[in-house]
Amino acid sequence: MQSTSSSFRPRDAVLLVILAVVWGNSFLFIKAAVAAGPPLWIVTIRMILGAALLFVIARTTGQRAAFDRRSFLTMGVIGIFGSALPWGGQAWAQQFLDSGLMSVLNAATPVATLLLALALRQERLYANRVIGLAIAVVGTLCVVGVEMRAGRSSLALFVGVISTFGYAIAAVLTRLYVSGRLSNVWAAATQLGWGAVLLGPVAWATQGPVPTTLDPMVLGALGALGLLGTGLAFLIYFVLLQRVGATNTSMVTYLVPVVGLTSGSLLRGEHFGNNVYVGAVAMITGVWLAQRAPRMSPAAAGAV
Repeated sequence: MQSTSSSFRPRDAVLLVILAVVWGNSFLFIKAAVAAGPPLWIVTIRMILGAALLFVIARTTGQRAAFDRRSFLTMGVIGIFGSALPWGGQAWAQQFLDSGLMSVLNAATPVATLLLALALRQERLYANRVIGLAIAVVGTLCVVGVEMRAGRSSLALFVGVISTFGYAIAAVLTRLYVSGRLSNVWAAATQLGWGAVLLGPVAWATQGPVPTTLDPMVLGALGALGLLGTGLAFLIYFVLLQRVGATNTSMVTYLVPVVGLTSGSLLRGEHFGNNVYVGAVAMITGVWLAQRAPRMSPAAAGAV
């Protein structure tokens, strides 16, 4: 097994940029898809495509599933909170919100994760975390508050932000029951499979049968979203986790909103107020500060 490094090599930096580009443009793909397709079916098909790709990769690379019943059911819960609910909510919200704006709202995910981890005492509260969380929350309010006054759907903005707590719940459950116990690729494939199985009937009940006639542009967006924005992105993420560790991999959080805003502006002609850019900078700065480990005094360091 390859050891984890604390620094980036050129290959790792390239992988990080690719991951940021793929994830940042996922909001663009979603926007294109939901313009002509039912949101819940868009998400269900996304999960099916991503799961299929990861299953193939896991099998061809000889990775073992090694699931017991409890782990298999846990993957179902993670699939609900980590994929079905947040992706479904964000896809619905993107019927009313621009792709770049959603990429900024999604940047609240690390804040939601840290807040939940603190509540469950998985993390400790330090001064820099308090300040960082406060800055990130102010940034979020700056984006949401001004957008609401500008006439954006308040419900869509709320759903866009609250969806990040689904990712937070999934992250906490993954840390407790998956990390170091199961193959990452098998776990992600199973999570996505569960999400598709559980969301599909809801999509059918609320939005009718699966659409069979979709515009070629929507099909292209779906393929890119499922294979690139889900399957390939998960694979790159796990490779980076193994090669450079969780802290370095989390740097993608700072790049995704930049990619999302840039792509939305260049490819869709989206325009944003200064509040979105100021809020995005505040959120990224707050997340960076909150994720920094506090410096230990020499006496404390010697006592470890």
